[in-house]
Amino acid sequence: MRFIRHQTRFLTALTALLIAAPAAHAETFESYVQRLSQHPQVEGILADSEASKAQAEGELGLPDPMFMIGVDNVPISDPAFDRFLPTSKVIGFSQSIPNPAAREAKSERYEQMSEKQKLMADYTNARLRYMLISKLAEYESVKTQVKLIGKQLAYYKELENTFKGQIESGRAVYQRFSEVDVERAEAERKLNDLDARLVAIEAEFIRLIDNVPEIDLPEVPDLTWDKNSAVLYPVMIAAEDIDIAEKGVGIADAAFLPNFGVNAVYKQREDGDNGSFAGDDWFSIQAQVSIPLWADSNQKPKLKAARERQRSAKFAYDDVRRLWDKQMTSLQSNRDAAAKNVKVLQDKDWAMKKKIDAAQRNYEAGSENLDSVLLARIDRLNIQAQLAAVKEMHLSRAAEFNSNIIGAYETPTLQEISE
Repeated sequence: MRFIRHQTRFLTALTALLIAAPAAHAETFESYVQRLSQHPQVEGILADSEASKAQAEGELGLPDPMFMIGVDNVPISDPAFDRFLPTSKVIGFSQSIPNPAAREAKSERYEQMSEKQKLMADYTNARLRYMLISKLAEYESVKTQVKLIGKQLAYYKELENTFKGQIESGRAVYQRFSEVDVERAEAERKLNDLDARLVAIEAEFIRLIDNVPEIDLPEVPDLTWDKNSAVLYPVMIAAEDIDIAEKGVGIADAAFLPNFGVNAVYKQREDGDNGSFAGDDWFSIQAQVSIPLWADSNQKPKLKAARERQRSAKFAYDDVRRLWDKQMTSLQSNRDAAAKNVKVLQDKDWAMKKKIDAAQRNYEAGSENLDSVLLARIDRLNIQAQLAAVKEMHLSRAAEFNSNIIGAYETPTLQEISE
């Protein structure tokens, strides 16, 4: 009976593991990208965008009205409401109506700020995607290099045994022992550095997506760029600053128009003894209109300041455009150079394989020592390590290049983005 119970528990646990196993490995690159859209950096900027949008709506509203209650003309010596004709109880309100054009201009400025912040959130998301791809490429490269160095250390051990055999046969190869020790120490140093890089990369994964992913590297296309600055996130964000500054000019210009207001007061009076002050209660209403009497010292300097800020935003835009023309050209050049280096190292790796095959045949034929084969294999591992690093560089530069392009992952060509 006890055996049946244990067997039942085992089957239940096994079933739970089988059900949970697919979920544990269900993560894909796209699911991680979706997670990045909820990263605190993105959410924070989107929250600012929503705040600006709400502020834009609030700017269209009127300020709160002012209500008042009190008394008028009450005698100090004998306070009463029926001994003096002007004495009255008062209730009233006032409503300020700021310039509608200025309110509209302020609302439009906050709407423009909200649009800029949405664009910044999109760019932040694209940059986080690039960082994830870059770290995935680096992680893959470092793990590959760790495996290659492990193979190198095994070959160095074989070399050491080979040299011992040669010494026993009477060959003086003592110097080669020292050379192997130096090379092995350098390999071990690189291995230590790579282990430290792995820890740092895993910590960065935790910061980005809360875990260390086990997914394949995504495909990253090598997009071309036709020098059109209108497809670059940083340039278009700078263009938004021009629009925001333009809305500021609209606010300053609208300040020359009048503000309005309305006041209303109701006064309740007493008739006095024996109707000595017989008459009705009193009612007053007023309309207010502001006049830009001091425009030369108030509105005009502010309008000039707003226009200068607009000019400054245009100069900043031009500077950002030139800077990113250079940045994108440099990134594209580095990416293309890395792609060419990948091809060069792949050809070099293939040539080294042929060399190893030839050395192996010579060794089997007795015309060459084993150490020549082992050294050639070590050299090939060095080439493969370089190839892993260059592949990482190419993928990282390609992802960084694409991250600056608006809609790079939603549309297939930059021509469509430009249109």
